[in-house]
Parts: sequence; structure tokens; C-alpha cells
Amino acid sequence: MRIFVCSLLLIAALLGVVVDGTAESGLRIVVWKARRELWVFRGGDVVRRYSVSLGREPKGPKRLRGDGRTPEGRYLVVDKKADSKFHRFLALNYPSAADAEQALRDGLITADVWADVWIAEVRHRHPPTDTILGTRVGIHGIGATGVRERLRRVSDWTEGCVALSDRDIEELFEMAPIGTPVEIFE
Repeated sequence: MRIFVCSLLLIAALLGVVVDGTAESGLRIVVWKARRELWVFRGGDVVRRYSVSLGREPKGPKRLRGDGRTPEGRYLVVDKKADSKFHRFLALNYPSAADAEQALRDGLITADVWADVWIAEVRHRHPPTDTILGTRVGIHGIGATGVRERLRRVSDWTEGCVALSDRDIEELFEMAPIGTPVEIFE
């Protein structure tokens, strides 16, 4: 396994694929699950704070498709969709290589799946969508009005995503370019 990992690192280096963990914009997003808050940093300064809703089972990190948990760890915005059913969508690279590493140790995925996730991460691409770990996790709006909107603003209802009001996701969508680092903490 160690030789395999070293080989992948060497290939990535030769291809010039490097993950540096910073966005060109200097922007960084931090989600505090216990506080139900998302903070936007530029450099060391907090420039915006938003209230959020989480997965329907918010305690603990996401481990499996359908567990209703919001992941914990370091991610990147890898895609932006302006026409999402939840108004706007900032796609994250969940599962990350760290998530896949834990799943490999736990016997949930094969080394081949781990490698596919790892390669996607170093290329700043979507991870595979067919893993047992789940996929299509991101930051999005509510995409509803009236009673449904009010209920979603005060409860944890997503499948594992981070949800903001539609007005707030519009603002964040404009601010956060692809490549923006996102950290999610308990």
C-alpha cells in the first residue's frame, strides 16, 4: 500500500497537480456544526456569518451514503451550480482522500476506490459518485417558500449538506470561487 501511495504522489507531482489548500481569492469557509453557523474568512478576518441547517443526523462525521450526516474535515468547492433545485449549489469534494482513507481502514471500500477518490482530489474534481460513502455533498440554499422555507430554516433536514437561506447562498455563491477551501467542524 505504501508503495502504491508513493507512486500516486509521484505521478501527481510529475503531472504538476498540486493541492495547496488556499483559494486564489484568499477566501476560506468554516462551518461550525454545533453552532449551526458558517463563517467566511478573507485572510484572518471574518467577513460574513450565516446561520445554517445540516443533515438530519448532525452528530458525528458522515461515513455512509444515506446516513443523513454532514461530513467533518477539509474540503474544496469543486463546482458551482446556479440552477440547483435548492436554488444555488456549491459542490464539495466529499468524500475527500481523508474520508476514503478512513473508509479503507474500516474495510468499507477497496484500494481501487480509495485511489479514485485520491486522484479526483489532487485534480480538484468531483469524487466518484458510486461509492458507499455517498456523494454530492455541498453548500446550498433552501429552494422553498412559505411554511416549508420557515421549517427548513429552523431544523436539520438535508441528506448531509449545509443549507443557508436562498438570499444567503446567493451572496456566498458570488463570493466563493471554485477552489475555495471549506472546513467543517463538529
